[in-house]
Amino acid sequence: MAEIYLVRHGQAGQNALRNAHEGRFEDDYDNLSDLGRRQAAATGHSLVARGQAGVPVIHGPLNRQRDTAAAVASELDSPTPTIDEAWKEIRFGDMLAPWLREDPERAGLLAQAWKGKLAPEKTSAVNRQLFTAISQWSDGEEFAAFRDTVRAGLDRAAQVALDRADRGDKGSVVVVSSGGPIAMCATEALPGAPWMKLMRTIANGSVTVLGVKDGSHGPQVSLRSLNEFAHLDEPAADGSHPLRTLG
Repeated sequence: MAEIYLVRHGQAGQNALRNAHEGRFEDDYDNLSDLGRRQAAATGHSLVARGQAGVPVIHGPLNRQRDTAAAVASELDSPTPTIDEAWKEIRFGDMLAPWLREDPERAGLLAQAWKGKLAPEKTSAVNRQLFTAISQWSDGEEFAAFRDTVRAGLDRAAQVALDRADRGDKGSVVVVSSGGPIAMCATEALPGAPWMKLMRTIANGSVTVLGVKDGSHGPQVSLRSLNEFAHLDEPAADGSHPLRTLG
């Protein structure tokens, strides 16, 4: 069986919420932080340890995806990564801007929640409001189009892995994307799984592994692991785990 290693990009722009109500979330967010670059390198290093050196790397068109893919490919000593537009993240800014304009304090609260600076009960309350806004979007036509696009990208990546296996090469491929597409892939392997809840758990630099085999109607995928981030667990001197992030 061939495999796809889905990698979420490293931590991205930490000031994106500041101007999100003005519709600038996407531009402000789409840059890796210094910590995000460390996460990307650590993830690539962990994939080398798993025997994936030299395998092809595919990534979405966003800066944070491209830069993460470059760091991963460098660690793997892989060929230059290739772009597939299907792995682009949903535009959270389009969903967030109206929600944030309703209450100017939401941006500050959400930023604190993402940085772990709010009490657990307040964090839960903010997240519930946020994902209510996202769930309204996920009931519409844009979500259906997003799902179909990710499915097409997944089929292409799966075929790359299968073709490599047929040639006698290592039957695997690394795809660097974002939480939304990765969670969507998991729901393809686990029909009925809640996409939005899965998306909330996908950590920066995490690895999700899909098994791939030929099917009567094209490649079939199965979920082998979800959201692995043990390679990011190295503690700091104060006992914290700085490489574990969700933003």
